[in-house]
Amino acid sequence: MVSLRRMGHPELASLPPQARILCLRLSALGDIVFALPALHALRQALPEAEIHWLTEDRHAGLLAGHPYIDQLHQFPRKSWRMGRGLGPMWGHFRGLREGGRFDLVFDFQGNLKSALQEVFIPSKHKIGFDAPIAREGSQRFLDHRVCVEPRTARYLRDLALVEACGWKGSAPLHHRWSLADEAVQAMAGTIPDGTILLHTTTTDYGRDKAWAHASWRRLACLLLEQGHTLRLLWTAAEEPEVHAHVEAVRDFIGTDANIALAPATTSLAHLMALLDQAKGFIGTDSGPLHLGAYRGTPVVGLFGATDPFIYTPPGEQVRLVYGGKEGEEPPPRDRSRRSPWMDRIAPEAVVEALDDLLRAQP
Repeated sequence: MVSLRRMGHPELASLPPQARILCLRLSALGDIVFALPALHALRQALPEAEIHWLTEDRHAGLLAGHPYIDQLHQFPRKSWRMGRGLGPMWGHFRGLREGGRFDLVFDFQGNLKSALQEVFIPSKHKIGFDAPIAREGSQRFLDHRVCVEPRTARYLRDLALVEACGWKGSAPLHHRWSLADEAVQAMAGTIPDGTILLHTTTTDYGRDKAWAHASWRRLACLLLEQGHTLRLLWTAAEEPEVHAHVEAVRDFIGTDANIALAPATTSLAHLMALLDQAKGFIGTDSGPLHLGAYRGTPVVGLFGATDPFIYTPPGEQVRLVYGGKEGEEPPPRDRSRRSPWMDRIAPEAVVEALDDLLRAQP
């Protein structure tokens, strides 16, 4: 159930066919993916609308070339983090102010970072979440506040904003849109047919989502014994840690074990092209997991630190292995260390989930 606190109810049906609409979701990668069904719903409701999306520059590669986005705006987070001063930031805000009025603005972010953008965006109808989903007082910058139960699946929560404006329909829960030829060609044939991708690392902000190194290595050995081909995702900062997994497994099984680092993915488009080729993907609650699931890659998600009721990707191509009981909420997060609930996940349970998932594939 949703309700809309409003001044002048914004209805999609009352907008002109070529209405200008802005979707605001700056970060993080997985959360942007969760908002994509809402984008699909908007395009479904207003096929001729001019839909814009505002995101951080580090995630722009996910949305560049998306068929439902007419114009992509980038918040210059990299410039700010690299100490280049206020120039790029002010240029961004000036561009928002001078870029024309929007008929509707959807704030899927709901924090002070998105509220700062809204100060500069011309629109009489800025729609977002009411507290407690809206944080840091960001709801005060909205014209319309949508009340949603906090423990709601993330993709349904985002769809609720569109539903509050009159949309009724069924948005696809996965969508594999075409990628740039360069990315497809760069990744073509870089992994063997039937490869299972493992995502063994987490960000510093998500340390509590980590699964023990010993568990990842045990899982790899079990999968290799079944005859699977394994490739491990990595970034430049993570390469030593991921390479250590490969060497440890080869030391145990033998140097001819069919496990190696995945090819380097220098952009999100390259990552998507790689995910599209994989037979399956195993990872913790992370951006690559959600991205793979949304593009239709069969995925197994390992959950312990975060609530799977909220964060599990939807769809038949997903299997869940959870450190708690079904329906049980995890304890409050402590991002400084691995959640003890992650240690409850047995590698054998992950193998079973993958077997079940692959048997179900057409």
